[in-house]
Formats: sequence, C-alpha cells, structure tokens
Amino acid sequence: MISHEHRFIFIHIPKCAGTSIEQVFGHLDSHRGRGGQDHRSLRMLQPAFSNLHRLHERGNLFEVGRRFKHHLSPNVSNPNNKIQVSPRQYQDYFKFTIVRNPWARAYSWYRNYIRDPLHKGAAGQSDISFHEFLHQHAGRGMLRSQLYCITDYTGRVDMDYIGRFENLNADFGTICNKIGIETPDLPHKTKGDGADYRDAYDQANRDLISTIYQEEIKLFDYAFD
Repeated sequence: MISHEHRFIFIHIPKCAGTSIEQVFGHLDSHRGRGGQDHRSLRMLQPAFSNLHRLHERGNLFEVGRRFKHHLSPNVSNPNNKIQVSPRQYQDYFKFTIVRNPWARAYSWYRNYIRDPLHKGAAGQSDISFHEFLHQHAGRGMLRSQLYCITDYTGRVDMDYIGRFENLNADFGTICNKIGIETPDLPHKTKGDGADYRDAYDQANRDLISTIYQEEIKLFDYAFD
C-alpha cells in the first residue's frame, strides 16, 4: 500500500493485520467486494531501472514480471493497488510492515482457506487437512517467506520499521507516531476464530515450518511456543 497523503509505503504481508491497517488509511474506501488488499512485495514497488544489473538475482526478475503483470492486469479491481512511487518518493517515504510468528501465520491462513468456498473451489479441493495444506502451500503464494516480501533488489530488508502482530496495538501506535498522526483504533477486518495454532501441529509439521521459514524465525527471534 502506498499513501502519498501520509508519505508511507506499507508492505501488507498476508495474515498480519494488513487489511485492518489498509482500512484505517482508506485504502479500501473505493472498493467493494473481494480482492481489495494490496499484497505487492517491496520489489514490486521499488523502482527497478536503477537496479538493472541485479534483476537476475534472488528472484528479482520474477518480481519485476509480477509487477508489470499486476500493473497491466484488468483484474486488479482496487485502483489504489496500482499506485506507484517515483525513485525519490521510494527513498523518502516511511516504509513499514507487520510480521507474525510463522507457525501462527500458516495456521491462520489455513483457517481462512477452509472457511472460504472460493479458495477451496479454485483449488478443486472441498476438504483438505492441515498437513496436506502445509505441504502444498507453505513457502508459496500467500505463504511466501515474510522476508521475501520486504527485501529489495540487493537482498536487503529495506524497512524503516517492522512491527509485530503479537504486539500490534503498541507497534501500530509507534507507526502512527512516526507518520505524524493520532493513533486510530484498528478494526478487526478479517478476525479469526481464536483457535490456538499450537494445538494444530504435530512434530513433523512443526519441523516443516521451522525448515521453510528458518531465516525469518532466526531474524525475528520467533519460536513455536
């Protein structure tokens, strides 16, 4: 999400309270229905042409392709999801994101997946176990590594502030203070069912998440418990 009014870039990692943050800043005001969230990665927003020599590295070419496909697609229903920044704005704007415990995040996406008939229908699956879901989706698509979403073309995590889902209200207050606004209440736009993610994991699936997301687990000092 890009806000020229407040001069910030927010990287909305799925299942990390991003829809609530977008709602607060009016990103969804002109949109009705599904698909209004802005899940563009940092590299989809970062001006690419000053980094042409790096486009073959670390999936950069893939992200450039996603960027142009997204920009040209008639299926992007929220016009705010096509807002761009200039190189100067990219350098000057406050960049932030929210991250989440990867075990909790994966389970939250699973719960959302099995509640949503469109997700299941699109995949041709009327029923799927958590074990099957993890082996199909962990590390891919909406469950890409959180670091993948917030690294620039050099492979650096280019964020001015990284908040935590587990400390959301306090960290969102810090974000608003840095932006220079009063802290509004965050709506629970896509509230979960309150189930404890730890009850869903056996040792094998717990280890699977540890392996796939080991880099972010180490960087953000997350643990299963």
